[in-house]
Amino acid sequence: MHPHRIAAFLAGCWILGSLFMMFVATENFSAVDRVLALPDAAAAPLIQTLGNENSRVLLRQLVADENAFYFESWELAEIVLGTLLAAVLLFGGRQQVLAGLAVGMVALAVFQHFRVTPEMIEMARSLEPASSRANFGRLHALYGILEIVKLGLAVAIAAAILPAWRKRSSRSTAPDSARLQAQAH
Repeated sequence: MHPHRIAAFLAGCWILGSLFMMFVATENFSAVDRVLALPDAAAAPLIQTLGNENSRVLLRQLVADENAFYFESWELAEIVLGTLLAAVLLFGGRQQVLAGLAVGMVALAVFQHFRVTPEMIEMARSLEPASSRANFGRLHALYGILEIVKLGLAVAIAAAILPAWRKRSSRSTAPDSARLQAQAH
């Protein structure tokens, strides 16, 4: 398989994964409100026993723990995808600039995974949420900005790869069409 196709596939995986994670993270918290608004028959007595506010706290904690797991897993996937993408671009496609962008994406994912996410998780599990709310908000904003930057870099890489891939594809099919026309005459 051609290196540009592999690079386009990897960039596409990154883009799709990022968009999916944005969807999952926001939908998980929305699910809490949906469950509390219309609990099913099994959950209704539990919610009534705990009370609406206690149930909300418990469900939001569950969602936060799930999201933490998803974020940590996705960050590891980004590190692998980005490393493969950089290697394909550098060694297969000889695209140093694009490989550098992929390395930048990996560096951001590593920073998130080992610095930002653990701090956010620790603050979210803290027993003093009021005192750490401002710091958590700043970390959460930083996390979001880093996600947007990585997504933007992935889109830029894909946008740079696709025209080169199309040129190569049209060049490789041009001789075939010329040969077919010559055979027809």
